[in-house]
Amino acid sequence: MTNGSRAFTLIELLVVIAIVAILAGLLLPALAQAKQRAKLAACTSNLRQLGLAITMYADDAGQNFPEADFSDNALGLPPATHSNSLQTALSPFAPAIGAFLCPTMRSQPNRAADYPTDYNYLCVHGWSLVPFFTGFDNDLSGVCGHPVSSIRRSSEKPMIVCDGLGEHVGVPGDRVFTGGGGGARGAQNTLCVDGHVALRRGTFEEFLAAYQLPNQ
Repeated sequence: MTNGSRAFTLIELLVVIAIVAILAGLLLPALAQAKQRAKLAACTSNLRQLGLAITMYADDAGQNFPEADFSDNALGLPPATHSNSLQTALSPFAPAIGAFLCPTMRSQPNRAADYPTDYNYLCVHGWSLVPFFTGFDNDLSGVCGHPVSSIRRSSEKPMIVCDGLGEHVGVPGDRVFTGGGGGARGAQNTLCVDGHVALRRGTFEEFLAAYQLPNQ
């Protein structure tokens, strides 16, 4: 070649490609984890906004929590027992629909058709009608319609939860749901009655036990 320059040999080109492939293999999992953490941060922000909206609602309602269905999904499980959803109840106080949409859950194929929103409110009147959940009792362990002061362990009691049992930590919710008896452990992003948000890890049974934690 002129001026002392030369072209890459085939071997050199293959070495470069291999190095790029190795670097990509190292970086892509880290990028995927960063993306997952960003979605979790957005979900946490949503829950905090909903917590502020609940506080404003209670201030206007004599320090009582709203009555609204556990979920507004189109599947009929649990059955609707109230005339409104949490989004409807909080509409004068909550931000736009975006606060009710978790980026992690929204990314699931076809979810929007059955789930208008992605957060569940601890109002368990509907669950008590389902045979498998007959132990649910809103008077004893639900938040729905109760005075704020009636929840003694407010830092432990879930109030609004993300409708996912493991998606934020890379575990399909179905695996956690069907893993009974010491099966798959997942994690659920949870807004507690005292207003703090935490990613709680556990089995499906442990999540249910938290929902049924006695108010007093």
